[in-house]
Amino acid sequence: MASASRTWAWARSLRTCCSAPASQPTHHTLVRSLRTRAITRKRVIDNPQIERTLDHISEVAPKSHDAPLDPPIQVQLATPISRPPSRYVHKGFPPEPRKSRPITSSPNSSPPSPTTSKKQEAKQAEKTTEKFPRKLAAFPFVPGATSSELAKAHKFFFLPADFVKSATNMDMIPDNTLIPEVAFIGRSNIGKSSLINGLVNRNGLVKTSSKPGHTRMMNFFKVGDKLSLVDMPGYGWKSRDEWGGMILDYLKTRKNLRRIYILVDPSHGLKESDQQIMKLLDSSGLSYQVVLTKIDRLSKTKFSAAKAEIEAELVKDAICCFPMVLGVSSKNKDGLDVLRAAIVKAGQLAL
Repeated sequence: MASASRTWAWARSLRTCCSAPASQPTHHTLVRSLRTRAITRKRVIDNPQIERTLDHISEVAPKSHDAPLDPPIQVQLATPISRPPSRYVHKGFPPEPRKSRPITSSPNSSPPSPTTSKKQEAKQAEKTTEKFPRKLAAFPFVPGATSSELAKAHKFFFLPADFVKSATNMDMIPDNTLIPEVAFIGRSNIGKSSLINGLVNRNGLVKTSSKPGHTRMMNFFKVGDKLSLVDMPGYGWKSRDEWGGMILDYLKTRKNLRRIYILVDPSHGLKESDQQIMKLLDSSGLSYQVVLTKIDRLSKTKFSAAKAEIEAELVKDAICCFPMVLGVSSKNKDGLDVLRAAIVKAGQLAL
C-alpha cells in the first residue's frame, strides 16, 4: 500500500506541473526532476491512467514551454517479475522477509542504571543455578562391571596370596611401591579381616576375632606379586588415639595407594567417626569408596532403604567419594566379585 500511495503522489505532481503556467521559475526544474525519478527508480507501472498521464506529459510539456528540456520520457511496461508487488501477494508467494535494522545506541542515550543491571545479573544467576545446581541430587551413573570383567577379577584373586609384613609405625611399612595398593579401613569389628579372607578365598590368611579392636597393626598382603592389600586398625570404640595419627600419615604419604575402601555397617548407617574420616580424606584429596558389609543380616528391602539413606548423606558432603556404594557379605560370598572388579579397575591392573 505504501508503494501505491507514493506512485499516485508523483503522478499527481506531474499533472499539476503540466497544468501550471510556464512563468513559474520552478516549473522546468520540477518536470525534469519528476522525469528523472520516473526513470531511475524503474517503477512497475500497471495502471492505465498513470500511463496516459505520462504519455500526455511527453507530448505537451516540450510544446508548452520555451526552455529546453530532456527528451520525452519513454515509458515501457516492466516485464513480469518472479515476485509481484506486496499489494498483490497471494497464497502462491510467501511474504517478503523484513530486514532488521541494527540497533545502535545514540551518543546522547543514557547508560543503564545500576539497579537494572543488578536485576539482570540476578535473573541470569537464577537461570544458571537452575541449570547447573551447586550440589548433586544423586550420584552420577557409573556403569557396572561386565561379565568378562567379573570373570577376570575372580580369576585374578585366586592367585597365591601371601602375608608380607605388619607395621606399628611409619618406619616399619614395607617399601613395595612398585605395585598398586588398596587399603581397608572402618570402625572396630566391622569385618575388615573377614572381607580380605573372602576376597582371596583363604579363611586363615588374616586372623579374625569377635572382640572389637583385635587388629592393632597395619597388616600388608600381596596377591600374585601384582597387588598389595592393607588391613588397617579399626577406629571408634576401643581404638587407640595414636592409631589415628599413624593411619593418616600412611594415607597421605603412600605413593602407590590407589584407593581407600571404607567399610560401613548398613544396620547402623554412617557414624560420626565415619564422617570425620571422610572429611579428612576429602581435605587431603584421597579417593575412597564406601562398602557396606554384613548385608546378609538385612532383607533386600531394608538393605535398599539403608543404602539409599547412606548415598543421600554422601551426596551432600562427600567430595572424593567414588560414586558407587557396594554391598558385600563375607559369609554368603555375595558381592565379592563386584568388589574384586572394582579393586582391579582402581589399581589399573592389566589382566
